[in-house]
Amino acid sequence: MIQGNDRMEMDFAKHSIESFVQDLNSTKPMPGGGSAAAICGAMAAALAGMSAHMTAGKKKYEAVEEKMQEIITATKILQEEMLAMAREDADMYSLVLQAYKLPKATEEEAAQRAKAIEGASKTAVVASLKVTGACIRIMKLAYTTVTEGNQMMVTDGSASALLARACQQVAAYNVRINLGGVKDKTVVAEAERLLKSHLAEGDRLLEDVLREVEARL
Repeated sequence: MIQGNDRMEMDFAKHSIESFVQDLNSTKPMPGGGSAAAICGAMAAALAGMSAHMTAGKKKYEAVEEKMQEIITATKILQEEMLAMAREDADMYSLVLQAYKLPKATEEEAAQRAKAIEGASKTAVVASLKVTGACIRIMKLAYTTVTEGNQMMVTDGSASALLARACQQVAAYNVRINLGGVKDKTVVAEAERLLKSHLAEGDRLLEDVLREVEARL
């Protein structure tokens, strides 16, 4: 069970950048790579939003005003989701860690431990798949800002897509490592199918964004 104070400490959205980075470079088990990736995802969403902000209200781009306003709204939601996922990643790591620490001296203890590992691993896989899916949504928004938004902001659009893709790849590794604790073959197969789909779409979207950015530089 994660205690109240520990949960407060893992509310990374309330940390300064300096304190978060210092916590990463320490003996603390959390935050880790998954949380750092989700923070990058939050920044990716915010950068797409910034590009939309810098487009909205400008006469030159009045034809896409409504679309940019929609992107601003969507990115605010996504950045909050990503910040929550940073905390959730730490929660999931703690849950899995606690399951592996359970005693296994007797058959009954070993069975309870195996059940706990299975449950915690499934929960962690679902959490990381949420991240890989959210990254697709961010990259789609980044693509729109690059192709239809303020052309002075195309490099920020590329930064959004690159950070989102990096976040997605880290989350993908977390899916794969936690699948090692899942014995349910149906769950494993579905998770692998969904992950493959997310990564393929992420790869395509990043390629599309960077191609468009290169053409505009």
